[in-house]
Amino acid sequence: MPCVPVFTIGKLNLQGVLMKIVRRLLNEGENKKSIFEKALAEGLNPKKVSKYLAMYPDPEESEKYNRANNILLGICSLLVFLGVLSVMPLISELSLDLILVVLAFALLVPGCVIFCIYDKRSIGYLVLCFFLFKGVLDSFVDYEVGSAEFLVTVVLNASLLIYIVILKKKLFPHQNFFNTKKDDEGVTIFTKDLTSKASETP
Repeated sequence: MPCVPVFTIGKLNLQGVLMKIVRRLLNEGENKKSIFEKALAEGLNPKKVSKYLAMYPDPEESEKYNRANNILLGICSLLVFLGVLSVMPLISELSLDLILVVLAFALLVPGCVIFCIYDKRSIGYLVLCFFLFKGVLDSFVDYEVGSAEFLVTVVLNASLLIYIVILKKKLFPHQNFFNTKKDDEGVTIFTKDLTSKASETP
């Protein structure tokens, strides 16, 4: 693979630029520890770089669980599609422009979550778990004894929630679920092969 200039932004810690650089190098097959070391050589903040690297799985896990992730994407896309169909009768009397505006706002958050899961960013799984858990709690508000709809909703949400928790744990074995582990120097553990001394932080 040809040698590509790595961090050309010097000491600027612009989040968007840093994310793009990290993601590009990961897509090119660059080792996470190698990216981290090059970032340090460029004078970038090690805590920020490690935090961004931790958002993505190691290449081995990414490839190994790609099929499971695609299944999750399919389920999420189907749920969003069904959700759009369910609200169409409610907004059908609006003008076309207003319908498009409503749909754009309604799809903004689900679209971002689906993109994050497609890109295998850990935040996407966390946000989706939050909405599923909230869905389970909301189901109890309208609970009726013997309600088939209630049982189906709870079972589906709980099953999908468990699936996501397991998948995230497989993709990010170095992370806790709700927070990211750190080494003795406060640097985020961004790969399963990283020990407390492997980062060699000054």
